[in-house]
Amino acid sequence: MSFEVRIKELIADNYSGSAAILDKLIKSIYSYTNNRDIDPEFLKENLLKVARSFPDLAVLHHFLQYFLDSIEPLIESNISNSRKKIKIEAIIAEYNKEWDESIDRAAEKMARLVQFYDQRILLHSNSSSIHILFKHLAVRKIYPAIYQTMSGPVFEGKLQARILADMGCTVHFINEAAVGKFIHEIDFAVVGADNVFKDGFTNKVGTYPIALVCREAGIPLYVICDSRKRSPLEYSKRSNIIPEQEAPSSELWPKAPDSIKPVNYYFEFTPRNLVTAYFFDDCFIETNPNQSLDGSK
Repeated sequence: MSFEVRIKELIADNYSGSAAILDKLIKSIYSYTNNRDIDPEFLKENLLKVARSFPDLAVLHHFLQYFLDSIEPLIESNISNSRKKIKIEAIIAEYNKEWDESIDRAAEKMARLVQFYDQRILLHSNSSSIHILFKHLAVRKIYPAIYQTMSGPVFEGKLQARILADMGCTVHFINEAAVGKFIHEIDFAVVGADNVFKDGFTNKVGTYPIALVCREAGIPLYVICDSRKRSPLEYSKRSNIIPEQEAPSSELWPKAPDSIKPVNYYFEFTPRNLVTAYFFDDCFIETNPNQSLDGSK
C-alpha cells in the first residue's frame, strides 16, 4: 500500500480514538521511509494534511509539532537516504520513549483513586485511554458492569463494547439518546478526551448531553487522558481552535432528498463545570470540590 493511500485511509478513519490515529500515522511514516527515497518536504506536506483533517486531536498535533520541527533540518540537508531514515526513526523512538506509558500512568492513578469495584459505569465512544484503564482494573480482578453507548453516527461504541466484554466485563449496549432512561442505574461516567482547555474539553458528539444528564442525576463524570491533550497550542478557550470540518452527510442519511441537508460533525465541546475530575498522567484535577472521587457528597 502506498504512503499516499495510507494517508487517505487515515484521514477517512472515523472509528479510532486519537491514540490509535497517532499509532497509524507513525506506522505510515515508517512505511514511507522503508519503501522509497525520502523527500522530507513531501512527507511534511502529507502530514500537514492529516493535521488539518483532525483539528481537535491534541495528541496528534503534539506529535506532529515535535516531529515536523525535528525533521526541518532534513529538508535542506544533502545527507544520504539511509541517514535520513536513521534520523527519522530516531526522532520517533525518542518521542515514543517519553510518551508510550503516559496513559498507563493516568489509568493507574484513576484505578487507585476511584472506587470501581461493584460499580456500574457509563462509557461513550471508543477510546484507547478507556481500554487501558480497564486493563489496569482487570489486573486487580475488578470487572465493573458497563453501560456502553452506540456512539453514532458510525457506532464505534461497538468496538469498545467488544474489547471490554473480552476483558470480562458485563456490557449493556445502549443508544446514547436513551441515557436518561438508564442514568439511575449508573454510579458514574468515564469518558476520554481529544483536547482539554481551561474552560472544558472536546470529545465525540454525545458527550455534552451525557454530561448534562449526569449533572441532573447527581452522578460524577470523570475524564481520563494523558497530559498531551492539554492543548499543545495553549488555547485558553475551545472557541479559539481551528473549526472542525463537516463529516460526510451520507453517514446520517444516504441519498437524502434535495430539500433535506444532513449536517454531520464528530466532535463537540463540554464545559469544565460538568466535569467532576480530570485524570492525567502527571496529575488529577478535581473541578467540583464538594463531590468526592467515589461519587459521595
